[in-house]
Amino acid sequence: MLKNKSFVKRTRKGNIVRTVKEHYLRDDIVCGYENCQHAVCSEQPKGPLSATPRDSVQWGAHYLVPDTNAFVNQIDIFERPVIDDVVVLSTVLDELRGLSMAVYNRVRAIIRDKDRRWFV
Repeated sequence: MLKNKSFVKRTRKGNIVRTVKEHYLRDDIVCGYENCQHAVCSEQPKGPLSATPRDSVQWGAHYLVPDTNAFVNQIDIFERPVIDDVVVLSTVLDELRGLSMAVYNRVRAIIRDKDRRWFV
């Protein structure tokens, strides 16, 4: 899906310039949720994220979406088996590859473990 935003701006010299920003959204990627009813997700195999994620009194049922700094500073906590139902963004993996290859390899090893229910 393509979305366009177009602007008309005036430069410092006084010229008028038309600016178009294009934003591409992919609609062929599955969400990873086990009970998703979306048309794209129903055609693919079920995702690894549980239909009943971990529940807490304070936060309720939730999935974890960590950022790069969380992985770099707290990778030991993420390696514990109680941390499951995690969504890892691909941009976070790209940043990890550039920052620390050791942490990147540890995160990839966790993602490969099917029992952990981590989704990229």
